[in-house]
Amino acid sequence: MPTDFSCGVIPITVFHGVRHYLLVQHDAGHWSFPKGHPEGDETLLQTARRELAEETGLRRVQLVATPAFDEHYAFTKRSGKTVDKTVTYFVGHVDPVAARNLRLQVEEVADAKWLTPAGTRGLMTFNAGRLLLNEIERFLGAGPAASRRPK
Repeated sequence: MPTDFSCGVIPITVFHGVRHYLLVQHDAGHWSFPKGHPEGDETLLQTARRELAEETGLRRVQLVATPAFDEHYAFTKRSGKTVDKTVTYFVGHVDPVAARNLRLQVEEVADAKWLTPAGTRGLMTFNAGRLLLNEIERFLGAGPAASRRPK
């Protein structure tokens, strides 16, 4: 089975004391966190930061380098081939003011929404994403995203 690899960011902000995650609707129609393929000799963090900026316009983000979170799933391409995919994600804290100024990459992103954890879980297309969200929520613990913000 062919394999594929991407890097992404799990964007988090706090609105009115409540943690929110940013989901994007990719051009294929599914809702997940922003992600994309490495270019050249980019590091995983560089790829994640670039993809977030390209897809959402968000550049003022504090990325947490460790831990990274992996999402694994298989999908079938339009050609009928099944692909085994791994995406490495990094938590990214976004300033609430910057979070309100999304500029979507219309070639790849149809829509984007900041959602509470429950709203994020409900809108995510794939169960692998929900499992990833559960892992992130355990990592961050109770309270707003600022509780695990990098020093």
